[in-house]
Amino acid sequence: AVNLIILKYGILIGVLLATTLYVSPALNPLSASSEEQNSSEINAQSVFSFGSQVFYKEVSQPGNEYMQGSVQGYSQDLVPNETENQNYASSWQVGVTEFESGYNYCTAALFDLASVPSMQTNQQKMAVCQEFLDGENEMTKARNDFLSAKSSTSPAVDSGFTIAMVLERVDEIIQSSDDADQACMKAELADHNHDSAGFSESFKDTESAVQEMKRVYPELKVLSSDFT
Repeated sequence: AVNLIILKYGILIGVLLATTLYVSPALNPLSASSEEQNSSEINAQSVFSFGSQVFYKEVSQPGNEYMQGSVQGYSQDLVPNETENQNYASSWQVGVTEFESGYNYCTAALFDLASVPSMQTNQQKMAVCQEFLDGENEMTKARNDFLSAKSSTSPAVDSGFTIAMVLERVDEIIQSSDDADQACMKAELADHNHDSAGFSESFKDTESAVQEMKRVYPELKVLSSDFT
């Protein structure tokens, strides 16, 4: 987290330095005539684009593997353009909605699992573990949307910092949902074999996995108020 913060502000300074050092006099408004300024105006986006090219060229050099990992999956624009900002907002919002839906599937399924021994049909019982699987699949879809959002932002802006932290927590929660799904299937198998002790043990394992999901989820709400 500290390294990303340093990167965030260091990159912006680097953009300005790179522009100052490398823009040729012919393109420098201070050394050009008013007529030349009108014909070859440098806008902010071209400045940021040039700085991005310089930065990523240096990062790609051997010996910068750590930095390469820090910027992997991000846009090649250190300052996202308007289209990228729109793509980020769209992917982010879809991802949040899908993730919350999947998370709620999994947490609700735990209560249904407790009722499996009293259910009348195998179809009802099998549907419980399907709830865990559906929840995990929904959160995995959300993860892909978050990755799409990441590709439309930069480690040098707030949204880039947020998405990096969110993805870490998302991966933890998805892993716990997979653990819950596996434990659920073991519980159902034990119930099928009339093994009440085995069912109880696997239920506790499922409960522990869901509790881990619930432990991590509030961290997402700290990172963004979009998570409810």
